[in-house]
Amino acid sequence: MKSVIRGAMFAVAGVLAFSAAAQAETLEVKVPFAFLVGSQKMPAGVYRIERDQSMPSSIVLIQGRHGNRAQLFVQTTPLIGASPATDKPSLVFVTDETAKRLVQVWEGSGAGQEVASGR
Repeated sequence: MKSVIRGAMFAVAGVLAFSAAAQAETLEVKVPFAFLVGSQKMPAGVYRIERDQSMPSSIVLIQGRHGNRAQLFVQTTPLIGASPATDKPSLVFVTDETAKRLVQVWEGSGAGQEVASGR
């Protein structure tokens, strides 16, 4: 926990596309570095992030694109407030002693999802 408090938070500005369907939200981002989601290591690359917005706490699919075969489902909980990148969709990472860790996914509308740590 101390490593998370000491870690620097920053958002990835590499948002390529964002769309909201009837019950699902999809975000496509380019992450220029390897990162952790829970205990799963994900390589740098383009990712599609999709969640079902009909559930207050939901499962998010993080899927590699363009030859990146990384894929995982992760539990999230809702966040309400100002997105770190104002009204733009963004991902928030925390840097700890070992790696950059995905901790939040923001749709850009003032609503986001906190990613379960899975440690």
